[in-house]
Amino acid sequence: MAKKGLGTCKLSGVYGTFVRAHLIPKAVTRPNRPGAHFIQAGNGSRPSKRFDSWYDEELVTRKGEDVLTALDTWAISELRRHKLIWSGWGDDHALRTDDHVAMPDTAWGARSIDGIDAERLRLFFLSLLWRAAATNRPEFSEVTLADDELIQLQEAVLRRQSPPDGFYPLHLIQLSTKGEAHNQTPVAMTKHLPAYGDDGERPVPIYRFYFEGLIAHFLRPPATGLHPSPVTALAVDHGHSIVVTTVTYDGSFQQENLARLKFEAFSAWPAPMTKLMLSDL
Repeated sequence: MAKKGLGTCKLSGVYGTFVRAHLIPKAVTRPNRPGAHFIQAGNGSRPSKRFDSWYDEELVTRKGEDVLTALDTWAISELRRHKLIWSGWGDDHALRTDDHVAMPDTAWGARSIDGIDAERLRLFFLSLLWRAAATNRPEFSEVTLADDELIQLQEAVLRRQSPPDGFYPLHLIQLSTKGEAHNQTPVAMTKHLPAYGDDGERPVPIYRFYFEGLIAHFLRPPATGLHPSPVTALAVDHGHSIVVTTVTYDGSFQQENLARLKFEAFSAWPAPMTKLMLSDL
């Protein structure tokens, strides 16, 4: 049995001392106020306090963590610079009209962002997918990849070379107005793509990641082989520009899902816990 704190890094393959690795960067999973905390709840679990995001102490050694930290540091800076996460908005509570194009009489809109390394950004998000699939933390159990897929992801992140575009295509959706700050682990779900050409509306399996007003959808097999369409054209792949869908917080899946988690927690646990959650949320 390996000595506690020592083992083989799941990213680099090097044996050494494990370090604490955040599965979703701490910089984008902090409460709004210093000293405040999130409430983690849902799926029948007991509500609990959390002061930052989830981490794993048996995932990577320093060599692997240095690779992840470099990706995280660059990506968070870029996401803020392009106002893709709320901490890049300053005092604004909504995207400005010159930042995105809103569709009249709907909650939806779109952004075209230039001057960003799309391939490197995709690699950052793929590193989150790798962390979620490689960790043994139960909160991330919905993300399961085949062994060969996990190896392909590991090698891509380690070598800093993005895999082929058809490998877990990435779509980004941004909340265009601010809502409640909260932590949410990745979930496996199905979304419906609209009809296009000879193809009718299609259910597509995805992994959904969320942090600080930004949603990432990874299309799962068999959706990775979709024919070219306006939807597949939104995938983050290469070049120096990306297209991001926007949606207001009010009426979004994020708001509805958070309301559902609150309802589950309030319904399942006694009044003192309910009172605590109401005061903190």
